Amino acid sequence: MNFKFLNKFILLIPFFVVFSVFSQHNHEDKYLRFLELASDSFSENPKIARQYLDSIPNPIKKNVKNHLACYYELKALINDKFNETAKRYQNFTLALKYAELEKNYDAAGAASLELFYNTYLIKKDSSAYKYLDNAKKFYELSGNKNGLVEVMQMPAYVEFFSGNFKKSNKLILEQLENYKSIKDDAYYYMYALFMLSSNYIDLGDIGKSHKYFNILKSLEGNATLSKSLYQSHLATIQTGLADFYLENKQVDSSFYYISESKLLKHSMNDYDLRNYFNLKINYYDLKENHEAKTQYIDSLKVFEHKMLNEIMDSSINIGDSLLDVETELKAEQEKKWHIIKWLIALAVLLILLFVLYTLNKKKTKKVITNFEKSNDEFTYLKSTHEKLKVKVHGLEDYIVEVKKEIKSISSMDSGDAQRKKIKELLKNLHLDSSLLLDKTENHLELVNEFNIDFFTQIKNEYPQLSDSEVIICYYLFVGFKSKEIAVFLNSSTRAVEGKRYRIAKKMDLQKSDFTLVEYLNTSFKSLKKVES
Repeated sequence: MNFKFLNKFILLIPFFVVFSVFSQHNHEDKYLRFLELASDSFSENPKIARQYLDSIPNPIKKNVKNHLACYYELKALINDKFNETAKRYQNFTLALKYAELEKNYDAAGAASLELFYNTYLIKKDSSAYKYLDNAKKFYELSGNKNGLVEVMQMPAYVEFFSGNFKKSNKLILEQLENYKSIKDDAYYYMYALFMLSSNYIDLGDIGKSHKYFNILKSLEGNATLSKSLYQSHLATIQTGLADFYLENKQVDSSFYYISESKLLKHSMNDYDLRNYFNLKINYYDLKENHEAKTQYIDSLKVFEHKMLNEIMDSSINIGDSLLDVETELKAEQEKKWHIIKWLIALAVLLILLFVLYTLNKKKTKKVITNFEKSNDEFTYLKSTHEKLKVKVHGLEDYIVEVKKEIKSISSMDSGDAQRKKIKELLKNLHLDSSLLLDKTENHLELVNEFNIDFFTQIKNEYPQLSDSEVIICYYLFVGFKSKEIAVFLNSSTRAVEGKRYRIAKKMDLQKSDFTLVEYLNTSFKSLKKVES
């Protein structure tokens, strides 16, 4: 029953015409033209169609690229015309494979239905329903409403071939008007009439069989039907009627339909041809014409021998195809492995680059950190240098004042007054020297060996402290008293004590048991200069 695809495939002819119009003058377009010619001729002249396809040289994949589904579907349909069952199955399998790759969902749906026929209706394999499900899916993807109608006919078709004729008729009659309403493709209506007529033959209701057979015959010449497709179904019913009448000993009626079917012998498939030969044998047996019977027995043997040879040839071709597929798979695997090797190499290279980038980034970050630290130290030294310049200037002013005081004393006329002033001066100098001279050596060391790390750390931890507060912290840290610090800063002891209180408050030391000096000595212990 594979002829049902012939009519549907005729509708693909405009597709081939379209890409013919847009073709360019090169080899690929020339080979696509062969596809178009094969699709035009396979229905009425399959030999010519096969020659067109055979004119496309290897590699087929390259020469009809993106049209492999159509190529293998045409080959399968031509196989069907020549009753090459095994080859037909093989080529529809390839058509489905390439239709999915090319996203040609109409061809994929048609190939899926054909594979359903082969695996269920011929091999009686229930797993074939996956192909029917796939056909529905593909037709839904392509929006092919007529294709979905054909899928809808399949349950009735299954019952038809399973011998459940009444159930098959019930399913068909429920949708018969729907099939009839499809004007752009009379195939679905014709096929429903074909199954009804055939079912009623098997049910023994010859009147209803003729009713639907006559309606079917009225479709002759319908522009949407392939002539060979129509004739093949006509021949099947005629051989069925001939068989019915022969079994009922109505020899003349049987002979009439045998003769009618003989006119359509060129459109018969292998099933109908075998049935035709058996009808002739049984007819002549009934007529006791042993010579004619023997001739048709011989004809049947020749037919079966031919079919056997075709099956063997197909098996060889399938084996060759399998080898080709194996070679193709091996080439694909090698190609994939080659790609994988390049991907691994690329991944290793990227990892190495990432490692180098990370190491370089760390190195750069370290350099930047060291630079920032040095820059902070330089900035602080510069600031300290400016402050020391101010201090030196203050000491110079103090010396100038002392000189002025000495000059003033020397200008006094009264000796007692001079002695009194000298005594006061000495007292003041003594007091000042206890602060300025007794600690002179340590103070110089302080000036020359500022602990830069201390200033950097305390500024980072307590950015809220002012520069003068930081200096007081450092003086306390190295061991100076408030009175000594007051002289260094040219300030009063009370002012220094006030600043110490504010510093402790900014450091939030009120909540702890530490004094400011204890906290500094504890927190910055690691920065103490090691005495030599």
